[in-house]
Amino acid sequence: MILLLSSSSDTNLDFVIEWLTFYGHPYLRLNADDPLHDAFHLALNPPEPPRLMVRGAEVELSAIGAVWLRQFGNLRRSRYWFDAKNRVRPDALEQISREQSILLGGLLSLLSGKHWLTHPSRTHVNKLDMLVQAGRAGLVVPQTHVINRKSDLRALIERGDYICKSLYEPMFLKDGSGFYAMFTTKVTHEDLELLDDELAPSLVQRLVPKEYELRVFYLAGQCYSMAIFSQQRARSALDFRNVDWTDPPRQVPYELPPEIAEAVHRFMTGIGLNCGSLDLIKAQDGKYYFLEVNPAGQFGMVAFPCNYPLYEKIALHLIEHDKS
Repeated sequence: MILLLSSSSDTNLDFVIEWLTFYGHPYLRLNADDPLHDAFHLALNPPEPPRLMVRGAEVELSAIGAVWLRQFGNLRRSRYWFDAKNRVRPDALEQISREQSILLGGLLSLLSGKHWLTHPSRTHVNKLDMLVQAGRAGLVVPQTHVINRKSDLRALIERGDYICKSLYEPMFLKDGSGFYAMFTTKVTHEDLELLDDELAPSLVQRLVPKEYELRVFYLAGQCYSMAIFSQQRARSALDFRNVDWTDPPRQVPYELPPEIAEAVHRFMTGIGLNCGSLDLIKAQDGKYYFLEVNPAGQFGMVAFPCNYPLYEKIALHLIEHDKS
């Protein structure tokens, strides 16, 4: 049996499930928020084997051969969170989230001997460490600084063009006046005048003039790449996510040069990831620059425009390892 661990808002999983159904292979989907509203019973009574009951049916843990880990544990992305945040005290909701994290972590530990597509130890990566590891694997990375003084920032932009981006995942804010998103932004002298002398530690990188951006989905040694001509639009020139979907940039299948694909493979193997989405830049200087990797990156944006059968390939990968 294949175990699919994700969140109730993950629609990518639905397409993989369609292929598992097509091939007639047994699976169980367990969303992180399921134990908060569906029947769930985990029984620990050593030395007897642990017993797991989900939605009234017992799950034989020994029958699980392969596990796909997707966005499992982020309660804030679940339907439960959106339903509960208006009727549960914020501090109580945080406590529920912490206790839920303990439950899910305990469940993952019971599955430690299985084949994992994205191992639990690699679901969160450090952006700075990934830049170091990418460089060691032979990928070019932009000149990067973390600074907390305006004087240091001023000294940098007096020598060239720099951008700033989040050290962590971008924040998205929504209130009565609108929706606000964090995108990669060029630092200007006008920006400096708005800043205090002391800043929160901030990630600043040398601006790399692009030919185009690349989104690469990596699966078990293979790269499936898409070129995004974000430079065609002023709005998306610095960050392809900042796109006007009424007039999006061109997106086409792309074959990485063999040496770049091999460097990506060395990088992913070195950090212990067998699945993930990478962002690269093909620069005007002819080099390929690594930006970041997301272990649970969205790959539908690569599969559909490029006609890559990624959902079937993931299903077949899981079936193969479940059988073995």
